[in-house]
Amino acid sequence: MRVLVVEDDLEFVSDLEKAIASAVKAEVVVAHSRDSALERLTHEFFDLVVLDLKIPTTDGHLGAATEHGLAVFTKTQQLSPGTPICILTGSPAESFIPDLLRRQHHVDIWGDGVKVGVVQFLKKWDFKEFPGLITSMAQAVHRLADVELSRTNEVDLSTAEDRLVRIFTRRRSGVHCALTKLGGLSGSKVLRMTITGSDGGIRDRAVAKLGTLQEIEAEAERYDRHVTRLEPVATPRRLETIQFGARDRAGVFYSLAEGYDMSLFELVREDNPIVPDALAGLAHLLTKWSDGVPWQPKAISDVRRRLLSDKSARLVIDTYSLDWATDFEALSIHLRWCCTHGDLHGGNVLVNRLGAPALIDYGDIADGPPALDPVTLELSGIFHPDGVFYSSEWPSVETAKKWGELDAYLSGCPHRDFVRGCRAWALDVAAGSREIAATAYSYLLRQLKYADTNKDRALALIEGVRAYYQST
Repeated sequence: MRVLVVEDDLEFVSDLEKAIASAVKAEVVVAHSRDSALERLTHEFFDLVVLDLKIPTTDGHLGAATEHGLAVFTKTQQLSPGTPICILTGSPAESFIPDLLRRQHHVDIWGDGVKVGVVQFLKKWDFKEFPGLITSMAQAVHRLADVELSRTNEVDLSTAEDRLVRIFTRRRSGVHCALTKLGGLSGSKVLRMTITGSDGGIRDRAVAKLGTLQEIEAEAERYDRHVTRLEPVATPRRLETIQFGARDRAGVFYSLAEGYDMSLFELVREDNPIVPDALAGLAHLLTKWSDGVPWQPKAISDVRRRLLSDKSARLVIDTYSLDWATDFEALSIHLRWCCTHGDLHGGNVLVNRLGAPALIDYGDIADGPPALDPVTLELSGIFHPDGVFYSSEWPSVETAKKWGELDAYLSGCPHRDFVRGCRAWALDVAAGSREIAATAYSYLLRQLKYADTNKDRALALIEGVRAYYQST
């Protein structure tokens, strides 16, 4: 357990350190001022912050004032919203206490079934309750180490992410959690979890999305607004969101039915004959997002903005001398504008051995053209690091230029059923071929933004997509 003590009175710091040492085994870090506390909070992980509000701005300065402690309190809740704070007070009548009490939550922070206050108050010169408080917290933190984690080499967890996994496992009465990576190319991570109880039985199979508090809150909101509209078999059920105990990280956890042990990429890679069925099932599951939505005119630039900002697009267009792109984006097409997943690569689709699909990772759900999901799925096979064509010689630059001529494009393709299935889905759900071309252009333009993209292949595909549009 790591405790940050923010206190400028050296004698009282000594008393706190003795009280902590007598109660628990903990690493105590001391900050004597506002600035030193903020420096620590910015770069380090703490399980508890013990804060005297009346502190100076810098170490050794004499101008101690409550406003400096309040600044640390506010910044702690910004930088580490999941970290409990114990505030040292001189008097229960101090004017700031009612405002701080309004920020109080009582939650089961460490998964042991006991709710504690995220903001607690301790009388500075009468802290006989402090050893008991610190003891209960430390025991809860230390019990998290009783959870055993097994993981593949691909699963790399920060201290905060490790905490989230252990807290969720404890809340599900588990003692062991097996982790495998499912996705997460940005700051967030998507993991498959298999939780085992002390009797050796499986307690839960789950999917975890770990990210910043803002990312996780947004994902949970998208799930409630959009994903719940789909058939229940389409997506795992949300179990809970964990926002405390892990500094600035949070996690949302979904149940996963037994048997969903493969990603769609994995199914395609083994040339499983049920790939077309899985794609057809996925297309059917998502029809509720587009059914009944009328066509409307949109500029191609509107489609592109769904994936890439004007600023980033301008940089890519200028870098690769795509001089025609500005006029192309000004063209108007008809399409539906409805809810889309937005990041439907093959790792975000789990399947069972019957080919039944389930959708995960809802961080990019927003309105867009319905062709976006099948087009993203097809092209993710080429550009996603786990994609089935990512390290393949197919498509060559010359083959990529034939993207709109499907039979010619598929010459030499090692997984034709996958590409044909995605393209058939796109043709079925789109308002027309121009929507498909505009969507593919937008996806490929975004790929040129990334440092690790095969630029020659992406540019050749854009050329093929442009030719496809011009043929319509």
